[in-house]
Amino acid sequence: MNRSVSSQVSVGISFFLDMMHSRRTSRVPTIGMPGVMPNPGLLLIVFALCTVRPAWSQEHEVPQAEIMGGYSYLHSSDTNFNGWKATLVGNVNAWLGIAADFDGDYAGGRSEHSVTFGPHFVLRKNKRWTPVGYGLFGVAFEKSEFGKTEHGFATELGGGLDYEASHRWTVRVFDVTASITHVGGETHTSPKVGVGLIFNLGHK
Repeated sequence: MNRSVSSQVSVGISFFLDMMHSRRTSRVPTIGMPGVMPNPGLLLIVFALCTVRPAWSQEHEVPQAEIMGGYSYLHSSDTNFNGWKATLVGNVNAWLGIAADFDGDYAGGRSEHSVTFGPHFVLRKNKRWTPVGYGLFGVAFEKSEFGKTEHGFATELGGGLDYEASHRWTVRVFDVTASITHVGGETHTSPKVGVGLIFNLGHK
């Protein structure tokens, strides 16, 4: 427990004891006023709000922005691609962010790149482990082994699991995506998996 939480607990305890002392000593109500004494149950609720709520909020701090870089594996058209993935997320609140994703995958003379944007969802129920999900839309670029490049529509639907290693660093333990592209009049849905390291910027 850090210093700010400890001070909140101390304030809550002092307030609780003062109110209980007032209950024992104030036996005679003021003339013309009803004799209303503090309820012990109500005092316990106030004590809990003074101590538990600040501790909960600090355990679930939300980064203002997240920068991720990592490895990407793509299986497309019976070919295995290896590459990279970079994502920037700006968090709107505790569960919603806006993501910009850039990736590139390579196999021999072929390559596939995409630039996508969209909502990024987070379930912050645990201090260390955080499930994430996203739906991103943008542009795909495909280069053949003959050097011909085509572009079209790209959709990235997926999610993963994050582990908070420290205040600044988070590990993307796994990332699984359905990569949907419509290029050259053909639509392909390809599985993509990856891992990454996330740097957290600021906290709300």
